[in-house]
Amino acid sequence: MNKIYLALSLGAVLAACSTDTGSTQADAQGETNFAKINVIVGTLEDARDGKSYKTVQINDQVWMAENLNYAIDSSFCAHGIEVNCEEYGRLYKWADVMDSSVTGCGNKVICDLADSVSQPKVQGICPEGWHVPSDAEWDTLIKATGDVDHAAKALKTKSAWGAYPGADVYQFNVHPTGYRRTDGDFDNYDAYFWTSTETISGSSSTNAWARYINNDDAVIRRYFDKRTARSVRCIKD
Repeated sequence: MNKIYLALSLGAVLAACSTDTGSTQADAQGETNFAKINVIVGTLEDARDGKSYKTVQINDQVWMAENLNYAIDSSFCAHGIEVNCEEYGRLYKWADVMDSSVTGCGNKVICDLADSVSQPKVQGICPEGWHVPSDAEWDTLIKATGDVDHAAKALKTKSAWGAYPGADVYQFNVHPTGYRRTDGDFDNYDAYFWTSTETISGSSSTNAWARYINNDDAVIRRYFDKRTARSVRCIKD
């Protein structure tokens, strides 16, 4: 398994601009079950810190094709190694992803966001013009591959996954980064992405939905403790 490395950068401000750099036909690399989609690749510049990200349009959705790497005090680099942030982005607690100072979201706090396709868009920690994807928006992406049982293979990189490489059919570029536990330790080399959708039990919520990608071919929908830190992919408004 490849190692993970980085460089950091801080910033302020609020706008972001994106540029399309071309359209390519998704090549399933010998896989016949994936949908043939004209993938439009582009770039996004986050005006808060000047960082640039690859983007990819898959059907009507435009996603960051890299993990968010916007530095805040309570963000973390994979496995506690600072150089990992450059290529693999940062890990964030869910309340910070949702920008809890604005939304009031947090551990054991219900954000009053509907758990449905009508859930409002939350910019949260994303650049202006982008937002934290909902549970439903992740479902849309997975269904777009045409083979939900093998969607992880379509989204994972061809390298860094050892004996279980992806095909990276749509240039979504998922790397194994692991996550940060509530006790501060870092765990495993799978990929985890927060959604903006929390789980609600009674009058409180300690968990939020995420997407989990490991050595299997399917993308796993699972909820996790909001206090753990995981990756974020922003989606365009």
